[in-house]
Amino acid sequence: MNLDLIRGIDKWAGIPACFVVSLVYRIVGWVRDWRKSEAGAAATPQKVLFIELSEMGSTVLAYPAMKYVLKKYPSAELYFLIFEQNRFSVDMLGIIPKERVLTISLRSPLHFLASTIKTLAVMRKAKLDVVFDLELFSRFSSLLSGLAGAHTRVGYGRYHEEGLYRGSFMTHRVFYNPHQHISRNFMALVKSIEHGGEYPLLKAIIQEEDMEEPRYESSKSDLQGLKGRLATINPVVNDAEHLVLLSPNAGDLLPIRAWALENYVALAQRILERFNAVVIVIGLEGASRDATEILGRVGPERCIDFTNQTSFNDLLNLLNLADVLVTADGGPAHFAALTPIKSVVIFGPETPVLYAPLGGNTTCLFAGLACSPCLSAYNHRKTSCTESKCMEAITVDTVSEAVSQSLSGSEAAL
Repeated sequence: MNLDLIRGIDKWAGIPACFVVSLVYRIVGWVRDWRKSEAGAAATPQKVLFIELSEMGSTVLAYPAMKYVLKKYPSAELYFLIFEQNRFSVDMLGIIPKERVLTISLRSPLHFLASTIKTLAVMRKAKLDVVFDLELFSRFSSLLSGLAGAHTRVGYGRYHEEGLYRGSFMTHRVFYNPHQHISRNFMALVKSIEHGGEYPLLKAIIQEEDMEEPRYESSKSDLQGLKGRLATINPVVNDAEHLVLLSPNAGDLLPIRAWALENYVALAQRILERFNAVVIVIGLEGASRDATEILGRVGPERCIDFTNQTSFNDLLNLLNLADVLVTADGGPAHFAALTPIKSVVIFGPETPVLYAPLGGNTTCLFAGLACSPCLSAYNHRKTSCTESKCMEAITVDTVSEAVSQSLSGSEAAL
């Protein structure tokens, strides 16, 4: 996936498309007329769509908002729209029936166009009451919201900020607060339909009791089967006191979020020196190269290359089975929040103030350089940085200490 190409299309095709859709709304009179009855239309919504296309981790962070809607409106039917390759992040939450999870394919431009048209038809046929656009200033998701046929359309508005132009057809434009955690920004979206007439939305406190966290329970047989697979690769798993997961690959879209591979090698060596543990390297595709490097330098005696060997269900079961996960900011860190595993999450170009995983079992490490965070909603998550000093500033000693405390409760560093 070429992220720059997607950004370019979203900008150069998205801006005029949003303008045209906004103009149509004004000409037909929908915006002016519907706004008068918007409060009544949103009072008891029966069919509610959430749109979060590109970020699996953000789907987990949206769970409290979705749960709030179900509690507030018990009869509501929830729908979710996401890119096809990311849909498991919705399914694993167990909050939306699979038949109401809508997807758009990125397998090819033709698949993308055909699935978008099909999805729009499904949305309009469903006769949605409310659409919540969780994307941060994506014009494509804004267009989908405007074309979905819902009377109430909720998304982030730029007001007087430098945010991206997304048209003027949202009935509830919520102020995106870059100083509050993204899960609370999502909650502000769903609560906005209860607060008509405020400018800007939302002038309310997000209550802690509303921030309900998701959980994923693994069956005993699934855990035993998974441990058996690991033992087949390396029988030392059966005698180890701890299983430590390393997820060294940050993916191809935002490689600047990666912690250096040599750091993972040094970390694995320290863990194995101090603890009766097995280090398991996880990840997809490009992670296999990282695993080969780690095992080649640390040795295979107490290490396992488990890259490209897990389904999403396997990954969640593995997170339930293991003791500690070490990873850069990304999907695995947020999936871990569904389980009791303790996570050490390394932040650099982004900030834990906004994107820390939910729950209390996470240690977030952030150096706080003057230039960090450099990825934001306002720059379409595109940075000019060519060397991630912010990640280099987080040392092996710092991560080792966090892992040590997680494994033994000791404050002593490895």
